[in-house]
Amino acid sequence: MYYGEKVRLRALELEDLDLVMENWNNLEMRQFLATAWPMSKNAERKWLERATTMDPWRDGGMVLAIEDKKTQEFIGTVSFFDISKQSQRAEFGIAIHNPENFGKGYGTDTIRVMLWVGFHILGLNSIFLITLDENERAQRAYEKAGFKLVGRYRQATYMMGRFHDFVIMDLIREDFLKEYPPGTRVGEP
Repeated sequence: MYYGEKVRLRALELEDLDLVMENWNNLEMRQFLATAWPMSKNAERKWLERATTMDPWRDGGMVLAIEDKKTQEFIGTVSFFDISKQSQRAEFGIAIHNPENFGKGYGTDTIRVMLWVGFHILGLNSIFLITLDENERAQRAYEKAGFKLVGRYRQATYMMGRFHDFVIMDLIREDFLKEYPPGTRVGEP
């Protein structure tokens, strides 16, 4: 398990299905994932079966559960996908499931911990993300964690009645190691 100041990242388990489903079909959260349609429990069970057995190098992905470090409350999920061993690069994704947990610092802390995992455990050199232009709260959290704006895909997706740009951000190992050099951690148990 990996720790931040507020969160603990742990393996996702099949037993987490009810926790995942509790707030998963919430439009306030899902609109920022660019998939605003409801997902069935069966579809999420199949996703969970894949996610709980992923090997970052074999399968190109890694999904972890986010928990409140003090209460062990399930907060959401965080992932790397499209991991490239050759390019030492991955795409980052995060979902804070319950809107009541938005704006409490869980996202920024989770991002920092997952970046630490990517650079210190997986040995990645570059981590990037794509987010909706209107997801300004997430963009602020990404910037606080060290991500830099690198560009936009204009009118890349249709959501909530109109087209939106995708905002592209990245962070390279060299920049992250300035704040978290080898031998440091984001948080303690």
